[in-house]
Amino acid sequence: MTLSFCDFWPNFDPTNNFLLDLFKKIYSGVSTRTTVQNADVLIYSCFGNNHQHITNSNILKIFYTGENLRPNFNECNYSLTFDFDDYNGYNVRLPLWLFYIDWFNKGKEYGNPIPVLSPDKLENNEYFNMPKTKFCCLVNRHLANDRNTIIQHLSNYKQLGLYGAPFGNTIVTGEYSKYKTIADYKFNICFENANYPGYHTEKLLHAKSAGCIPIYNGAKTVEQDFNKECFINYQDFNNMDDFCQYIKEIDNNDDLYNKIKNQPLFTSPISLDKTMESISKLLSI
Repeated sequence: MTLSFCDFWPNFDPTNNFLLDLFKKIYSGVSTRTTVQNADVLIYSCFGNNHQHITNSNILKIFYTGENLRPNFNECNYSLTFDFDDYNGYNVRLPLWLFYIDWFNKGKEYGNPIPVLSPDKLENNEYFNMPKTKFCCLVNRHLANDRNTIIQHLSNYKQLGLYGAPFGNTIVTGEYSKYKTIADYKFNICFENANYPGYHTEKLLHAKSAGCIPIYNGAKTVEQDFNKECFINYQDFNNMDDFCQYIKEIDNNDDLYNKIKNQPLFTSPISLDKTMESISKLLSI
């Protein structure tokens, strides 16, 4: 099988990436083609429209997105998305946070994203074990109303570490830099960009594996991915006042803080086995 990629995010390496290694684990004889028109399978994303100009009708097109978008089956044969919906058997759930785990021992060999930690290091690593000397931080490129609101609430309680373009600094660049920055903090605000079933990105994974308690805002389906006892979900509270009051309570109660911090990220061991089985069954290439 020859595989090609297009319309992915900046610095995505089409010759060395998670999806390529995943397909190599599922199928034998997988290689890449830089010329998209000559590939057997094209995997494309939502950061361009080159996939719309493919003239070879024999190419199998697979849409991948980690964004809050739905697949358009007028343009693709199958999709790999965060959706729990299988779209009548044409979609396999592949949430973005899986890309940030170093399943294939590649680390910095990948472009974007770089998976920092292997599955066995997610809760026992240099970042998780660093002393947490500061209160709470947020790393973000965009500010929405709920992020502004929690910043206002918690800033009145203690100083926050605010990183990213909205705050006039760009000192956090890449996954390793993010881990080193947030690992100093007891809490990390990791609100999703949208609240949609299944839409759970790398934010909570990064926070928890860096040893922070994630302060999360996202769909309740997050409990199907991660252990609900290891983070605080805004969706469990009536309002922002109650939410922030509970954060303050945890901050002032070492026993409660350590109980949540030491909860496992997952309720059972994780692997790619079911994902690979689903892709293999879906495509039957």
